Amino acid sequence: MKRFWILLFILTFPILAQESKEYKLSDKAYGLAWDGVNFWYIDTNRRAIIKINEIGEQEIFNLGLANLRGISFDSREGKILVVAPKQILKLDPNSGGITDKISIPLANVAGIASVGNYYYILDLDSGKVQIYDQSTSLLIGGFFTDRTRPRDICYGRDSLWISDSADNSIYRYDTKTGKITGSIKTNLRSVRGVLLSGSKLWVVDRENKEIKNIPFIETERFIASGEEEFNLEVTLKFKLDSVSLSKAQIAILHPPSNEQQRIRGVKFTDQSYAPTFIQRNRVHLKKLSIEDLPGEQVVKYKFSSKNQFIKYYVTDDYLDKEATYPGDVIPFYEKPQEDIKLSTRDYLELIYQARQTSISINDFKEKMKQNGVPVQSFRMIRFEKGKPKSIQDSLSVFLLGYGWIPIGDLGLGSNTDKRYFEKKETDLILYQSLNLKNSISPVYFRKDANSEWENLPAEITYKIK
Repeated sequence: MKRFWILLFILTFPILAQESKEYKLSDKAYGLAWDGVNFWYIDTNRRAIIKINEIGEQEIFNLGLANLRGISFDSREGKILVVAPKQILKLDPNSGGITDKISIPLANVAGIASVGNYYYILDLDSGKVQIYDQSTSLLIGGFFTDRTRPRDICYGRDSLWISDSADNSIYRYDTKTGKITGSIKTNLRSVRGVLLSGSKLWVVDRENKEIKNIPFIETERFIASGEEEFNLEVTLKFKLDSVSLSKAQIAILHPPSNEQQRIRGVKFTDQSYAPTFIQRNRVHLKKLSIEDLPGEQVVKYKFSSKNQFIKYYVTDDYLDKEATYPGDVIPFYEKPQEDIKLSTRDYLELIYQARQTSISINDFKEKMKQNGVPVQSFRMIRFEKGKPKSIQDSLSVFLLGYGWIPIGDLGLGSNTDKRYFEKKETDLILYQSLNLKNSISPVYFRKDANSEWENLPAEITYKIK
């Protein structure tokens, strides 16, 4: 199979006419639009849309409809689009009056983007982008985002951008293929709207009740051909030694879903396991009772994964960039005994030399820890011609000022550019650690809701479906 890859360049975007100021919002703000002069957002409590002018003054237009969640500006018609259950409303931006209604077969919409003759509608129930053709009044296809909690969608720079409140990141998608082509992580905790106006990114920060501009230098993660899809059935066998399991909990870590691999259809045979999160990681959790018995436990689940071949390239923009580690990487590194201050250029050299000289992944990890580089261990299956070849341990490192990058293999050729990193479509990450420690299995246990999670050993078997 022929394979190609495209370098991932870094673009520094120009500044829009809008100032990089923050605009205060009302409670329960949702969605974001820009009509060329004003911002617009939805207030779900008031069942209204609100216009904010350039000096921050707000005007309320009460619609009186429940579950308003999608808002966009159709520049072709000069109308504000608002989505309610099973209908798209077109509003006059001057009066706020409804000028037209379009019926759609979707009751729970997260957002809408207007692109030419099409509306891209984000279905909250399925996480799918549905494409509505205005000329035929029909849904004509779409694609699954594979996001955990998609919250809004917008269009810009020939791409669709979708916010995910699970990790408060913005993901960019190719409109034709539905593939993820990039992502931007915010430092916010409750993103509810996204808007790319020109080349400037704005989000609704519900926690702080503000519209915020997210300054960024984008790492373009172009996806190569040769996408692989795998369907696995997993069996876990482990032991619980507690005499009484009342109030105890078991959590099974999902394979991570990101731009490298898109995890779908995680289903557990035991329906008492319910999807939730621990430390921002998606899991299936079971609350135990006095009726549950200690001893050997068997858990079965299945999932599918779409994997892409990705090459990362660290361009000149990042080499001498001043940056600090964000708060969410704190569990993944130890500060060195001496306060070492290195640039991204130095870290690239350090990582390159450690890959060349380390005798094992654990040896490489220890060298990263000694130099204060955040590392996250993971276990993966490496496939060859669609069949599992090996199960091995590896890790990702957090490159200061750039972000997480996977280290699939240690050895590199002497002529290999130290700025390149890659993730193969034949590598499927099964589970990753919650902190600097290695995870010995995807199984976690705690005695009650106030106790620490304990990683349990487990016998793991995988069947390719």
